[in-house]
Amino acid sequence: MHPLTSLEITAIQEIVNTNVLGKTLMLAFSQVATTQKLRSYFFDGVKLASKQIKQFTELLSEADLPSPRLLDAYVTNSTISPFSDKLMMYHTSTAVTIAIDNCGAGLSMSFRSDVAVEFSQLIGRIGKYGKDGIRIMIEQGWMEEPPMATDRKKLAEK
Repeated sequence: MHPLTSLEITAIQEIVNTNVLGKTLMLAFSQVATTQKLRSYFFDGVKLASKQIKQFTELLSEADLPSPRLLDAYVTNSTISPFSDKLMMYHTSTAVTIAIDNCGAGLSMSFRSDVAVEFSQLIGRIGKYGKDGIRIMIEQGWMEEPPMATDRKKLAEK
């Protein structure tokens, strides 16, 4: 297996950096959300980001490259939110979009098959997390269901 290229290193570092920030946000949001459903959703984001950080820092470590520090210690112990649940969900959905974009960019720059597989699998995991968040936002009335293609089979059944 060849060493990581500079493009792969850049992509991996970008994913680790954004996940460090995302984990910190999700950790803070999980403490202050007003419902258990949202607290659980945000904490699922903490677990997802933690897994990504671990996987990609291992790749950097194997190449004797540094990894960024976690920011968890900067999250206070407050349980009083300065933000609405709706705003926190908006920021989370934006972070999901950015994460998928970063993975797609990383995948396009990856020459090693093991790194490409990591990026591909990550896109699916992040996409599922984002889909769960969209469902919550639709249930809460914070987002309309997006327009969909006509279901011709369903129409034919009437």
